[in-house]
Amino acid sequence: MNTNSKISRRKLLKGAGIGAAAVTAYAATGRPASAQTATPPPAPTITPVPPISQPAGSTKITFWFGLGGQLGNEVRNLVNRYNQSQKKYFVDAVFQASYDDTINKINTALAGGELPHVAQIFDIGQQRMIDTKKIVPVQQLVERDKLQKDVDDLEPAVRSYFTVNNVLQSMPFNNSTAMVYVNKNMLKEAGLNTDKTIWTYNELLDAAKKLVKKDGAGKITRAGFAIHAGSWFMEQQMAVHQQLIIEPENGRKARGAKWAFNNETGAKWLEFLKQFQTDGTGVYFANSAEAQASFVRGEAAIHLDSIAALRGITGSVERSKSPFDVGVIYMPRRDGAKVGRSIIGGASLWVTNTGSKEQQEGAWDFIKYTLKPETQALWAASTGYYPVRRASYALQDMKDALKKYPQFQVAIDQIRSAPADPFNAGGVSGTFVPTRQAIQKAMDEFWTGKASSSKAALDNAVELMNEQLDEYNSTVA
Repeated sequence: MNTNSKISRRKLLKGAGIGAAAVTAYAATGRPASAQTATPPPAPTITPVPPISQPAGSTKITFWFGLGGQLGNEVRNLVNRYNQSQKKYFVDAVFQASYDDTINKINTALAGGELPHVAQIFDIGQQRMIDTKKIVPVQQLVERDKLQKDVDDLEPAVRSYFTVNNVLQSMPFNNSTAMVYVNKNMLKEAGLNTDKTIWTYNELLDAAKKLVKKDGAGKITRAGFAIHAGSWFMEQQMAVHQQLIIEPENGRKARGAKWAFNNETGAKWLEFLKQFQTDGTGVYFANSAEAQASFVRGEAAIHLDSIAALRGITGSVERSKSPFDVGVIYMPRRDGAKVGRSIIGGASLWVTNTGSKEQQEGAWDFIKYTLKPETQALWAASTGYYPVRRASYALQDMKDALKKYPQFQVAIDQIRSAPADPFNAGGVSGTFVPTRQAIQKAMDEFWTGKASSSKAALDNAVELMNEQLDEYNSTVA
């Protein structure tokens, strides 16, 4: 074990300015103390969809999932439809509060607890799941059951994301990508092109100058851009600009060993977002939820979010006092830069190697059900995630969804805008969760003047997260 490996995780986080308690609070709120806060609209009360009764003689399959609210109810609806479709297996869907709670509970169970037979794990949990050595790569089951045609029909973006070491480790399930949301009414009022889907940094900076409104005292009453410190969006910029976030090859063919987000692309992204503040056209919000609330209320013209948020955003806008036309555009790019496409987000389904042979077969049977084009079409139409199967687009459920929400087509076009490669496959690391938190802290430090430059803020985060990565890799490799 090298010197860096001997440094405790607690010390590393403390050295990064993210002590154990601070990590918990920061992860829970996403809220740097220096960011502007707003009062987001109260979340509607959601009554969980009840499960159907287990048929006598069926084999019980435990499924852990981390989607809450209405999305959680759509998971329960999907599980109920599967349970009603056959009587051999019964899937018991158990909500785990969040994606983080799901994988943390799995790690806790490794010491002697009971693991689920199927688990929904978020995008950046891949390496941690592989390192449990308690999973069955779905590629093995695909080859056994001769289902390669189904896998070949997966969206290339999602297939490449969940393929590590040339093996499809888990089955894509609920997937999204990052978008720039725009108030098309405001764009039109400012004389801007409402149909343009690809914008450069400078074009958005210029647009914000035309979109911002201030009162007589110079206070912003309508922001050109609602800014928040979201690491996922910087990950998108790495992919868009054909840069690695971790070396070698984003951890795709060999274990990720060195964080690399302190490159020019990372630095320029932080500088781009700060420029809205420097220009007096943007407002820095504590987190995505508060930035989104500002956009929905018509207090900001531009906002970064996931395409999976579209249904919630459009619904809130329709119910607001001043409804408007919600548009989405691609993730922006630097002028003249070589560009690729965005990466995906969301989660996939993992089969664990626990339980009886019959339970493992039931877990796989449930996953095969979620992979059907008709299942994916209905899931997408009900949630806002795009289908992971390309065949779903020929089905009426998806045709109707695209007609009602044409913004989804922009997201689909974005993830299909370049072939899959290591850059746009996304990074793989067992320490991705704290690294995201460290990136967000670096953003906040640069934007609030605590760091001398964007590069210095990212250099510090990379140095400390590489020490933690060394420690993690030494314990599992």
